[in-house]
Amino acid sequence: MMSAISADDAVLIVRRSLQREIGLLETKKRLTQKEIEEFERKYGKTSAEFMSEFGQGELGDSQDCFEWWGLLQGMRAIKEEIKKAKAVLSS
Repeated sequence: MMSAISADDAVLIVRRSLQREIGLLETKKRLTQKEIEEFERKYGKTSAEFMSEFGQGELGDSQDCFEWWGLLQGMRAIKEEIKKAKAVLSS
């Protein structure tokens, strides 16, 4: 038989879970940033320059272009998830 937990305990559990999730997302963000920086070094341009050129169809459709684009999209999603989780924690 499960014992009931208090609302305070439930809040604490959720807060701890969110803090762990933020930690995991921060690690994923750092790793993704390293991969993005590798592309920036390899091609000698910033990600903003890449996105502008890629968006205008100036870079073709190489595997690297799609990987770099995917990393940038993933980074945006990671940052948004971190922002949401932190907003929940601060409320």
